Amino acid sequence: MSRNITKCLIAAMAFAAMTAMSSCSEGGKKEAKVSSMTIVCDDAFSNIMQQEIEVFEYVYPNNFILCQYVPQAVAVDSLLTGNTRNAVIGRDLTKTERASLRQKFSSVRSMKIAVDAVALIVNQENKVDVLSLKEISQVLSGQTTRWNQIEPDGADAPINVVFDSPGSGLATYMRDSLLDGRDFGKNVMAVGSVEKVFQTVKERTDAIGIIGVSWLTRNLEEPDTTDISARVEALKNEEAVDGIEINRRMDSCGVKVLGVMRNDALSYKPYQQYIYDGNYPLTRPIYIISTAGTIGASNKFYTFVTSTDGQRLIMKTGIMPARMQINIYQVSR
Repeated sequence: MSRNITKCLIAAMAFAAMTAMSSCSEGGKKEAKVSSMTIVCDDAFSNIMQQEIEVFEYVYPNNFILCQYVPQAVAVDSLLTGNTRNAVIGRDLTKTERASLRQKFSSVRSMKIAVDAVALIVNQENKVDVLSLKEISQVLSGQTTRWNQIEPDGADAPINVVFDSPGSGLATYMRDSLLDGRDFGKNVMAVGSVEKVFQTVKERTDAIGIIGVSWLTRNLEEPDTTDISARVEALKNEEAVDGIEINRRMDSCGVKVLGVMRNDALSYKPYQQYIYDGNYPLTRPIYIISTAGTIGASNKFYTFVTSTDGQRLIMKTGIMPARMQINIYQVSR
């Protein structure tokens, strides 16, 4: 784990100590107990986790969370070394990892909280609308290097693939599921953040961006200024995210979402109804993992994320919650 993350976690513990000491009033009357926790999260899920944390801290005002958004490999390493006791990553623990943690901690919990989908975005001027899994694999490996090799009317231009970061869980998933662990081609690059992926695709007609589907529901042009109390009230609504609304948002960003097909003639976009029924082929789980025991802010947050309200929040980001039934309505692809 990086030195900066270690410093942040130490700072969080210092903050917890100070707030705990101030939990008594001047007259000696004890106020509500203050509790804090640290957590590391695969940066591909930052859009999801930020909303979970904001609502959690609103509902539980004496509980505070410091979250570090890092590549998945860093998150796993931080958990295994004990530098953090909580993590959110794009897979469950392996048997070896779980055994290692049980040697150090009395409590090791993990639970699937959602099913994420990998979305492929291109510039609106790009002639390509659909890619097969085979074509995606050939692009990632560097076998297919120009757009007119995929679409005869496509541009005679190189295909440049952009991820957020080289160690992200998203990059690992695509490498393992489509390339059997082989290296990416020279046309694949990391640009540092999901926001930069969007910006690159918006500015370059030859680029294809690979992101988590929850980012399709976020307005990157205008940050969400909805009052937190209104967001909590909105949790009563269990409607899924509308694919038409996703298309509208992408149009405003100057990009479009590609359909993906397996080996047949039908293609699907990463909308909730197609994640739900299994038709969209590029999906991966999201797990919350904790070694922090069953008391304090860590336990409360673990319980909140896996509760009905926490799952509704996940649903509203465009991915599929793992632990609640939702109503899906058919929309145009």
